[in-house]
Amino acid sequence: MRTLRRDALEKLALLSASAPAGQPSDITRLCRRCPGTRTRVNGTASGHMSRQSVSISRVPMSLPEIEALLGLCKAAPQVSNIEIAAQLLPQLTSYLPEAHLQILSLPPGSPDLDPSPWEPLTFHLTSAVLALGLNHVSLRQHAAASISRYISSWADNASEVAKEQLNEDIEEPDAVVEALSKVVKLAISLLGFLTAASRDAHFWTAMERLSLVKNLRKALSERFMIVLETALSLVRNARHGQDVIHTWKHYYKRYAASGRPLGAMLLRQGFMQFVVACSSLQVLPANTLKKRGILEALLNGDHAPDDYGFDGPVDGFTEIAVNELNLLEEGSDYLQLGSAWQQRLASAVKAEALKCFLCCSLLDDDVADKESLIAWLESTMGDPVQIADEYLASVIFKSTAILARSSPSLASSMSRLLPRIIVQGGLDPRTASAAANCLAFVLRSLPQDATMTTLYSLGNILSGPGTVQDRAISNSPLLEGGVVAKPSQNGHSLYHDRHTTTGSVISLGPNDGGDEYSHVHVSTIEAIVSIACSAKESKTSALAMSMLLQKIGRINHEVDAKIITEAAFLGRRSAPKDFRSLLKMYSKLCHDGLVHDNLVIVDAVMQARIHLSKGIKRGSELFDIYLLHLLDEVVSKGDTHEDVNSHQADFELASEEIAQLLQPLATFVISNATSDPQDDLEIEGLTNLQRNAWFNAVVHGFSFASPLGKKYRKELQVLASYSQPLVAEDRADQLESDIELNTTLRRKKSAEHAAEHKRHLIEVLPTCGEEIRAMNYSEVTFLTTAYLVEMLRAASGDCTKVLGYFLDPRLNSGPMAKCMLAIAMAVVSSYLAKTSSGKFQKFTSPYVAQQLAQFFAGCCHRLSKIQEVAFRCADLIIERVPSSLCEKSSLFALLELLTIMWSSCLEQETDEYEWRSTYTSKRGNVTIELSDDYDLRRTTLVHIHGWAKTWLLRVIDIAPLDVKGLIQTYLSEYDDDGAYGHVSLGRSFALEMGGVIPTTDQRLGAIESQPGVNINTASDFIAQYTTRQEYRFVDGIRDSDQEWVRFDAPNGALVGRRKSLDKSFEDANSLLADMETRTLNHKHVSIGELRDVLRRAGAMLCRTNTDQGAIVHHLVGIPFAVFTKQSIKLGISLWMGVIKENARMESRILAEIAECWEATVRMRRGLFDPRLHHFDPFDHKNEFAPSDRELIARRQHAAYDMIAPHLRLVQFLSSHFNAKRLGTPHIYRMYTRLISVTLDALAGTKCHPLAREAHFHIVLLGLRILQWSTDLELPIAWRFKDRLLSAGLAWFASRPQWTYGGNRLQVKAETHLLADIQLVLDKVRGIGYDTHGSRKSLQPKHDLLSLLLANEQTRLLVWLFPLDYERKHHFTSGNHSKAPLEPVLAAALKTAWVENPSLAVHFPGRFQSSALTADLRFLLLTFPEKVLNEPDALECLLGQALPDDVSFQLKYLLYWAPVNPITAVSYFLPAYGNHPFIIQYAVRALDHHSVDVTFFYVPQIVQTLRYDVLGYVERYIIEAAKFSQLFAHQIIWNIKANAYKDEDSQIPDPVKPILDKVMDSLVSSFSPDDRDFYEREFSFFNEVTDISGKLRPFIKKSKPEKKQKIEEELRKIKVEVGVYLPSNPDGVVIGIDRKSGKPLQSHAKAPYMATFRIRKERNMITADGDELERAVTRDDRPGSYEVWQSAIFKVGDDCRQDVLALQMIAAFRGIFHSVGLDVYVFPYRVTATAPGCGVIDVLPNSISRDMLGREAVNGLHDYFTTKYGGADSIRYQEARNNFVKSMAAYSVISFLLQFKDRHNGNIMVDDAGHILHVDFGFCFDIVPGGVKFERAPFKLTAEMVAVMGGTNAQAYRWFEELCVKAFLAARQHAEHLVHMVVVMLDSGLPCFKPTTIQHFRERFVLEKSEREAADFMRELIKRSLNSVATRGYDHFQLLTNGIPY
Repeated sequence: MRTLRRDALEKLALLSASAPAGQPSDITRLCRRCPGTRTRVNGTASGHMSRQSVSISRVPMSLPEIEALLGLCKAAPQVSNIEIAAQLLPQLTSYLPEAHLQILSLPPGSPDLDPSPWEPLTFHLTSAVLALGLNHVSLRQHAAASISRYISSWADNASEVAKEQLNEDIEEPDAVVEALSKVVKLAISLLGFLTAASRDAHFWTAMERLSLVKNLRKALSERFMIVLETALSLVRNARHGQDVIHTWKHYYKRYAASGRPLGAMLLRQGFMQFVVACSSLQVLPANTLKKRGILEALLNGDHAPDDYGFDGPVDGFTEIAVNELNLLEEGSDYLQLGSAWQQRLASAVKAEALKCFLCCSLLDDDVADKESLIAWLESTMGDPVQIADEYLASVIFKSTAILARSSPSLASSMSRLLPRIIVQGGLDPRTASAAANCLAFVLRSLPQDATMTTLYSLGNILSGPGTVQDRAISNSPLLEGGVVAKPSQNGHSLYHDRHTTTGSVISLGPNDGGDEYSHVHVSTIEAIVSIACSAKESKTSALAMSMLLQKIGRINHEVDAKIITEAAFLGRRSAPKDFRSLLKMYSKLCHDGLVHDNLVIVDAVMQARIHLSKGIKRGSELFDIYLLHLLDEVVSKGDTHEDVNSHQADFELASEEIAQLLQPLATFVISNATSDPQDDLEIEGLTNLQRNAWFNAVVHGFSFASPLGKKYRKELQVLASYSQPLVAEDRADQLESDIELNTTLRRKKSAEHAAEHKRHLIEVLPTCGEEIRAMNYSEVTFLTTAYLVEMLRAASGDCTKVLGYFLDPRLNSGPMAKCMLAIAMAVVSSYLAKTSSGKFQKFTSPYVAQQLAQFFAGCCHRLSKIQEVAFRCADLIIERVPSSLCEKSSLFALLELLTIMWSSCLEQETDEYEWRSTYTSKRGNVTIELSDDYDLRRTTLVHIHGWAKTWLLRVIDIAPLDVKGLIQTYLSEYDDDGAYGHVSLGRSFALEMGGVIPTTDQRLGAIESQPGVNINTASDFIAQYTTRQEYRFVDGIRDSDQEWVRFDAPNGALVGRRKSLDKSFEDANSLLADMETRTLNHKHVSIGELRDVLRRAGAMLCRTNTDQGAIVHHLVGIPFAVFTKQSIKLGISLWMGVIKENARMESRILAEIAECWEATVRMRRGLFDPRLHHFDPFDHKNEFAPSDRELIARRQHAAYDMIAPHLRLVQFLSSHFNAKRLGTPHIYRMYTRLISVTLDALAGTKCHPLAREAHFHIVLLGLRILQWSTDLELPIAWRFKDRLLSAGLAWFASRPQWTYGGNRLQVKAETHLLADIQLVLDKVRGIGYDTHGSRKSLQPKHDLLSLLLANEQTRLLVWLFPLDYERKHHFTSGNHSKAPLEPVLAAALKTAWVENPSLAVHFPGRFQSSALTADLRFLLLTFPEKVLNEPDALECLLGQALPDDVSFQLKYLLYWAPVNPITAVSYFLPAYGNHPFIIQYAVRALDHHSVDVTFFYVPQIVQTLRYDVLGYVERYIIEAAKFSQLFAHQIIWNIKANAYKDEDSQIPDPVKPILDKVMDSLVSSFSPDDRDFYEREFSFFNEVTDISGKLRPFIKKSKPEKKQKIEEELRKIKVEVGVYLPSNPDGVVIGIDRKSGKPLQSHAKAPYMATFRIRKERNMITADGDELERAVTRDDRPGSYEVWQSAIFKVGDDCRQDVLALQMIAAFRGIFHSVGLDVYVFPYRVTATAPGCGVIDVLPNSISRDMLGREAVNGLHDYFTTKYGGADSIRYQEARNNFVKSMAAYSVISFLLQFKDRHNGNIMVDDAGHILHVDFGFCFDIVPGGVKFERAPFKLTAEMVAVMGGTNAQAYRWFEELCVKAFLAARQHAEHLVHMVVVMLDSGLPCFKPTTIQHFRERFVLEKSEREAADFMRELIKRSLNSVATRGYDHFQLLTNGIPY
């Protein structure tokens, strides 16, 4: 029994010992409790001590002193501080030398130190001294000296007492008692010393160890041993009544009771253990021996390091071992008369001696002869008495195994001897097990045949009794040689010498049986298992397992049970196939055992299964097998069709079999528990098996209240806690419920069982009795199971999984939903009942809070039913345990969910048409999935906000301080995480709740409320919050004590340096300057570093009374140097803080801000950055690739990051101006200068759509400054307004723009801003209204800006409300809806021309007026030199053909800015008369653009060769080819494709001679390397396409024959370096899938498909792309990547029309990207390579709607629900969203390009749900058969609308809006799209008619306004919806071509 004081002292000592250097320690105080130095012991260098008073041992030690001393001893190994160690060691060494003589003064009844005080005292003192010496080299000598003194003192005293004559009859009994006590204390103390020395024997060197052993051996003289035995005899037999004798007798009994009887033999054992420890260190190092004993280490194969060698002789240890063995042999007769414990000690001494001799023999075989050791080992094996000792037998067998490894002959001999010992040795089970392990180890060093032979031989022993066994054993190889048996008098065999004979017969004898008979078989079984396990081969394990299982039933049940349990050891190591066989055997045995009531077998199977459950771990290949087997066994029980008579019996049997599986399954689950339950969901079939196992268990009587359920409650509860809910998480994805489909739920279906389940359910759910009675058997069984599982799970501490059940459609509504809700409430109530009891730790408030947080998350679930249940459960928890909401986990979760829900609703405004399903909060530790239905999101937000308020008010009433304290913590830990991160509903709600007055506050509640005044405690809450922030600021250190930081470390980290506040300004200035330098040099500075340094600088400025201009300069300059939205936001916060705290700093800070602002203007940063311009889709590279929303997002974020700093700054300046405009005049002048500088810069900025807000914010600020500048002189005011109007008009000096991206809030803010500008403009209308001298009236300019602002607002509102434009009246106001009159527009155009000709050029684009365009053209004709920087002006000037009125203006083309490539190409047309100026300009324009851009227009460039009279086009082609071989190859392929008019190359095109000439010139211009590349590429491609020609003879043959031919030809193709597919010029072919060839269906042609391995490079950035574009498109992943690409090769099929159609789709893709519109198209690549030949890329992961119909899919909606799940599933909603985006894009494109033949074979659906169009053989003005069946604008069928959820659904509304926006975006580029088509008119494509271009242009309705165009598009949608013509054409295709619809 330990005292509380002892525990406390030990813990204090451990803490003191671990104290680091330099910190105070309690060691000194503890040492004072051990006054060992009271004798003034002075340590010397050698460890000797001088005494000036009495010996320590003579002073009695009290119990407190002993306890303190033991505490110090136990702490000594943990001391790492040398100072503490140096203090502690002398204290301990003052006790150790005389510990064997120490007098103890223990009070009566005090707890003893087991088994006597002197042994643990000496042990701990010795261990502590050795540990200090080992851990601290400088103290080793002192420690060694102390140990030496102890041994010397002990030897001296032992020599003295050895001379004593102890006799009970001596006349002086006191002297006898004193001598007796001294002898026994010496022995006991030495035992403790030897134990400690054995453990840390590596303290000494080898020679020191040998010397120490010799000294101890000498001290343990024979005479001392005799005296010790005499003394102990006197103690045992003493009749004296002295207390001392009574005490020693008590100690003696304690030793005897512990199995260590005091005596000479115990000392010999301790001594030999120390000898073994010393000799072991000669063989292996100490670190190895610390892990395991010497024998185990040698068996494990541990080796000493190469540089490790013994440095001492071994003969001394050998001599000691031999002497001990001889002494034991000489006294063997005497020992046989001793007690069992004495014999055990003697066996232990012999075992240690053998271990010592073994170590010596391994080191030096000459000194320690192995043959002698083997003889001793065999002799001991032959002695039944000795071998019966477990420890000695273990040492014998392990030593034999070690020797056998180095001696093949011995191994062979042992392999025959050991089986005989096992079979006939009469060993007890543990010894037999040791022998079996030894045999297994021996066999590992022999050939495998020996293992197999031994296994078969042992297996024969297990044959049944009788002659069969005799014959089997007679033939056993165990008879050859070795030790043989002879009959003994008792019928058992004893052992002869192994050299006596060479053969004999082993037999148990015909009369053997009973326990001995079974014991031998058990030993044999263990041996077989040990051998098989040791072999570590699955084949061996399989053989042994098969052998054992075949013996079942041959002997008796006990042996069968042993085989069953031992086979489990083999099963863990077997192959999966054998393991499954074993499991099946166990199932059969268990079944038979239960049938025949054989409990022995049943229990054995149970133990075997439990062993497997504990032994098989996660990660093993058997893990899945075993887990699935156990579950499958549970499921399979009772799955038979019984007759009526056997029904009940089989039912009970199945129940019993299930019961047998529960404990193994529970054990398996516990031993493999994982923190993440999702880990097991990857196991295929696990979830279904788990669910069905529960169903089957309940079917067979394991319900919650049944006898079986109660009996196995513990196992069932474990399984429930680790089980998934009975409804899978993806159940919401399915349309049908699992309840009716599951066959397990229908087992044992009968009226009786149904009634029983219903009765049980009604008992636990009394409110649902009516519903339960009406349910069928499956429903009742399911609910019973759900109740069982969730009640058990709740009992384990989790009641939240019940929410998952409502994912099943059947549980969403109706009677089952009501019952399931009742179950949910019952489960939660059960959980709360345990909480209320207060008896269970797992049910306390912190744990309940975690459950509550999960229910809060359920309140935001995407399914409304789950929300309803979660709200009710959460309310119940808060009602019963309100303190659960006073925990951080639950309250933070609730507040975070409010923020998440608000953010999720906001996303509809910030990222239109793109929704996010998963939201996570790390602070709240919650994750939720939301639907794409924003109406549901808003409803959910309203509900949870209302409930949250109710719950918080309820809890605040009972614990106001705690809740508000948590709210303050929540408010303290927050970071801005986005553009709208500063608006957080959770924080706003928390702040509101923080000011609530609790209704339980009697004082505040008594205050009478005043009308219209709301009284709360917000002031007190904020005061507390502010105080709390002060001591929470930056790591809890106040500003005045916080060290300043510097960046002089190499890695840029913050390095602290403490400075007093007096010197901090100087250090701050230096540090701030260093940081500003780093930022200006573009070195990384994290926002954390920035915040830390600037906050401290701001804090200093708030407190200073002096002018700190340098610090102010850096405080403002550093955020500007970083110039990100985060840095500027931080700066604004700090600047405002300093201004408000220290008003004298205001002017200086504003001056610095103005200076830094002007610097950004001069350096063209942020808003003024030249990279910030919006790209024209026809000026940039267009790609044949799917729409890339990520690219759009990156462009949007990159532009916003550039603009955001200035936007935030101008908002700050506007706010501050309004606050301080009537302050000092200096501030007003500062603002005036700042705006003046900015206005000049605005006139030259690029107009990116996202810059609209910042641009007009600056204009608005300037107008407000002008508005309030009442003291300005009129000329200055006129000039200021003029510049403001110019800055405002500068925005309109470019093409009209929509917005970029889907941020509706951005557009709304912009429309509000434009309206505000209109209002302020009206207020300053009077300024500059009249003309005064040279100052003309500003009124026309003023009206022009108002007109353009109104137009811009109108355009934005159309974009914002494309469908319900009437909402604009509720959104904003203004004159934007008024259409201006023609005279007004004409006057405005003239004003615009005077202001800025670029403004006039783009003015008609905003107003649909032909007169306005004519007026503009007149100005262009008159003053062309003023618009040379405007390419759009040239397009207006020249028009569609060279006008007659253009003459001298053409000379300006030499200087005109280049138009986009396709416009330039159109100038080569005959309509422009081949005018040299125009053609030269067109070539210059093409040269201006990168080849990567013009590459896209290769088909158009080749067509212009028809009109290339002057050879300019040819020259351009040859020059461009020098820059790009890919461009040259594409030109050549296109030339070949256009050389003939027909597919068979029979009718040459008139342009063929020109094409041939150009191609020859192009090829001849190639350099040698380029020509080599050209020949490789075209040779490779010809080989690929020639396969189609070689396939023509096989057209009539079967598909397998054609496929075989294709594969044969593909194998012949050699892939040369650098070759590529014409359709994939951006990647090189590195391989061909030779087996991918697939013939395609064709009547007269032979197209085929093949797959190629293509390598593509990342970071492919165009050279001429601007820096912003390169930053956006760069892929940070270096190197290349490889993809498989399938392609179709066609011969005899003109692909040029598909090429044009897909080129147009790619152009539309670029247009949509240019406005950030989130629609989807996939313009796959088609390349025409020759007449009637082409390569077509295969759309990946897609299937045609036609194929879906052939697969018996009823419609698209059915396909979507089958593939992606139900409409409520996330996957379905994501796929539907993709479907909507692609439908919108293709619908608009289909209308504009007039795609026809849109049957279901030409419509694809990809894996993501996008709809894709293919095969564009009919477009523009041709239709199938010449009959216009498809009169609808585009295809929009009922099944398409069904996928979108119907015409009233959100998805359909999104479809309409996207269609309108896509159409509006395309209208702006109508002329450029027309150019792409008009150039191709003479190509001979069948899709062109004389009126094609006219109709194409008309479809854009360019004469309409944006609002009218939006309405037009919406009308097209209505016409297309369920068009009769569309349905008729689909039906026609079904009848004629068999294409389903």
